Amino acid sequence: MTHTETLSPVLPTETEEATRRLLEKAHERDLLLATAESCTGGMLASLLTDVQGVAHVFDRGFVTYSNEAKNEMLGVPMATIEAEGAVSKAVAIAMAEGALAHSRANIALAVTGFADAGDEPGLVHFGCARAGRVTAHREEHFGPGGRGATRVKCMKVAVEMMTEML
Repeated sequence: MTHTETLSPVLPTETEEATRRLLEKAHERDLLLATAESCTGGMLASLLTDVQGVAHVFDRGFVTYSNEAKNEMLGVPMATIEAEGAVSKAVAIAMAEGALAHSRANIALAVTGFADAGDEPGLVHFGCARAGRVTAHREEHFGPGGRGATRVKCMKVAVEMMTEML
């Protein structure tokens, strides 16, 4: 069994195994992956580059914690951020589509949320984009479990969504 070297101590085994399967399937299909992360701060990119032998399917990751970064790096319109809020369906979808447009990836996953503060601690929006398909969205209410716990839960959802988009 291939383990994630860095995140193994904190990840549930099923998330680790799902990540390995995602990367192997992407490799078999010659697909590249990208991420656009806000509340997870690059943790998903770390996870996707942590499985030896298949990490090469990861093209790039964008850590866009600030609204300005979402706008400058991913092309998310400031008007959308101001109207909908940075933690919203519209922004998650725009982030995913922006990551796809600004990379060589075939599939891009975006995550934006309140890890432990904000209007609703544990509220997270995910977007998953693939060229030629409707961008998927999921809204999760993880509750006030703290920053680390919310981020770990985000990994499971992110891997599930990317796998579904394969």
